[in-house]
Amino acid sequence: MSYTKSAIVLLGLCCVSFAETAKVTPHVNAKEAAAALAQMSAAQAAPHSPFSTSTCSFTFTSGANDTYLKYCVTANGNITQLETPLGQEHIAVGDFGEGYGFCDVNSNTSYLDYADAGDSANWGAATVLSHNATTVKIARSTSDGIWTLMQTITQVASTSSIKIAMTLKNNTTVDRPVKILRYADVDAAGVFTNNLDGTIDSAFAWNSVGNDFPFGLMLQNVSGASPSSRLGFAQNFAGGAQPCHPSIAQGPLSETDGSIAFMYVIDIQGRTSKTVTVSYRGF
Repeated sequence: MSYTKSAIVLLGLCCVSFAETAKVTPHVNAKEAAAALAQMSAAQAAPHSPFSTSTCSFTFTSGANDTYLKYCVTANGNITQLETPLGQEHIAVGDFGEGYGFCDVNSNTSYLDYADAGDSANWGAATVLSHNATTVKIARSTSDGIWTLMQTITQVASTSSIKIAMTLKNNTTVDRPVKILRYADVDAAGVFTNNLDGTIDSAFAWNSVGNDFPFGLMLQNVSGASPSSRLGFAQNFAGGAQPCHPSIAQGPLSETDGSIAFMYVIDIQGRTSKTVTVSYRGF
């Protein structure tokens, strides 16, 4: 990793990790502490290239109280902190896993960057194309030169949501089918073990009423593929989704330290690009 991160376990009951990014103290008991340790161990074991980072480079804030939204974006285009509504953090808890991945089906090659949850060593450095009060655009090419990904990440204050447009360009003359996805290790409202599930149009993690922190986070389709070519799903572990061979859990999951992802299966002709768009929103 590109920064120092440690975890302190106090009397086996409390686990708090620290990083350069602002941290939230998880709500823990013995089960939560065990989940936190497992998450930290998995993040440490995940592969990380020299470009890997979970450090905030751009921070966006809107609204207040129930409409409050604050999130940060890394130089690589990962969202490693997401608070909504006020006081309810969903990603900057334990280790920060969020980002993008895709599979070149022709060669069965995966390209991914999930911040603390690991990245593949086949990316070049990211380039910030533009940045203003509500939007950041980041481009990044794969080290083999075959693909260029441009992300446009936009704050939508009217709905307290984040819109992420991922435009993938095929730089070769060969037509290539791809699986492209967005992934997040959600720890809803600072709780490691959540309920998780997915549908054709969304994936989500939440704590039910009766829990002390009954909030959740949804990753939702906006546009990019027909219903038969898109899918939201949960994983029964916190680690990153494998783009070529994703692990799709049979939901709903209950009290699980899991993760969510949304996947599109699309064809990209030579020298052309296609865009898929998702959004994050609290519920």
